[in-house]
Amino acid sequence: MAFRYQPRVLYITALAIFILCAIAPVAYMLAQFGFGLATNPSSAASVLLDTRQLVLLGRSLAIALLATLIALAIGWPTAFILAAKDTPCRGLLYFFVLVPLLVPPYIMSGAWIHLLSPGSFINSTLASVFGPGTKLTVFSTAGCAWCLAVSFFPIIAIVVAAGLATVDRNLDDIARLSTGRWGTFYHSTLVQILPHLTASICLVMIFVLGRYGVPSLLGVNTYPVEIFARFSAFYDENAAVAISLPLMLLVVVLILIQRRFMRNRYYVSITPSSETGNPIRLRGLNPYAIGFVAILFVITTVLPFASVIAYTESPAKIWSSLQSAGGSITTTTILAIFAALISTAVALPIGRYLATGKGRFAGMLDVLCWLPIAIPGTMIGLGIVRISGLVPAVRNADSFGILLLLAYIGMFSAFAIRILEASYRRADPNVAESAALDCPRWYQRLFYIDLPIHSPAIAASMIIVAVLVVGELNATVLLIPPGSETLAVTIDNLLHYGANVKASVLCLTEVVFVILALGVGLFIWKRSR
Repeated sequence: MAFRYQPRVLYITALAIFILCAIAPVAYMLAQFGFGLATNPSSAASVLLDTRQLVLLGRSLAIALLATLIALAIGWPTAFILAAKDTPCRGLLYFFVLVPLLVPPYIMSGAWIHLLSPGSFINSTLASVFGPGTKLTVFSTAGCAWCLAVSFFPIIAIVVAAGLATVDRNLDDIARLSTGRWGTFYHSTLVQILPHLTASICLVMIFVLGRYGVPSLLGVNTYPVEIFARFSAFYDENAAVAISLPLMLLVVVLILIQRRFMRNRYYVSITPSSETGNPIRLRGLNPYAIGFVAILFVITTVLPFASVIAYTESPAKIWSSLQSAGGSITTTTILAIFAALISTAVALPIGRYLATGKGRFAGMLDVLCWLPIAIPGTMIGLGIVRISGLVPAVRNADSFGILLLLAYIGMFSAFAIRILEASYRRADPNVAESAALDCPRWYQRLFYIDLPIHSPAIAASMIIVAVLVVGELNATVLLIPPGSETLAVTIDNLLHYGANVKASVLCLTEVVFVILALGVGLFIWKRSR
């Protein structure tokens, strides 16, 4: 059905670009490692069986589990507030919750470094009350988990809220006949939202396990940090690939678990629920709910970035910092625009096919489209480095960042595919088929049917890809051409070297971009309704 609506060449081209950018680098890296393991088992086995790997595994899992528990503690009540039918100012509350998710985690950790510095207000107050030796710091495993939890708790809040919005009130009414309020919640509501809860927990763990910037900045050695060190500091690509295998296995297992639970359920729902579903109501708790989200926004966003603003000092220094980073801002802007356009163009036909296609190929493609979300950018970047080594002239001639652009498309086109797939699933097929009678050519159907119907999803995918590109660090540090820098690399370098003023200015620049992009996205969604 999908291939009749548009030429097959569009699907094949989009699929080829997706596989080339997202699947081929990791597949080639694994194939090359497997061949090396078969010919020289001792070299790889010495890395895989090293006791240091057990330490890395334990530390990475400890951070992931602790961050997920904190995110669950924050995101669980937030989900009920977002899902309640009588929640006022729903759009504004979603805005407050989404901001921490779209701010890159390493920027969030940099903000908390400022907020919990030795001379900060918090530590000064603690020292005056409990003694001079009392202080809080983020330079620890717990601090790393906190920064990552603050960044990713919106995943649990939004996905669980989507599950709560689809709860069948009739099932709750039946359960209430034989049990009380908590029994109804445990035996009916919780059972119905369990797939969303499990999937959100798996997604948080996946994103936490794949972060490089936060543990690197906070001095905590994890798998992504070790992979980068083996590649860039010791020039040992084989060891870097060997270290990445346990991490890749973990994230693939997690992505299969969440896919099995979710199946065809929606991950996001910010539309009001119908009267036949969603029994969640706040009633008299509305003021407390709004206060909770407001306090949460202050703690997770306002306070840390207020401390960042304090480091920017004067407007003159802000302007000079922006001027000195003009090259990295320009490079980042160009890469973000091209990555957003190409990723969305690739996602349009693939998203339609996933929404309308059936059979084994559609199921296999669905799994493939989850892998780039699960696989850390460090692995995709390392895979592109290995492939580009086959043609050294291409890598040496890449003075702007074409290889980096391919990595961005590989990592973030999967997000665009999921957004457009959901849009195609929600669209009424009868409308498109009826309108197609007046548009016999595929390009007419594209411009007069698909683009108008799915324009909110297209805009959302472009905004999300652009925001993700601006904050991407995992693959960027591996693929950025010598002499060039993106905004993320510049901020990371400044934070590592203690250039607080310039780092604070650029952090605020990126946060302002994220807030503006999110505001534009919510405005488009509101108008589209």
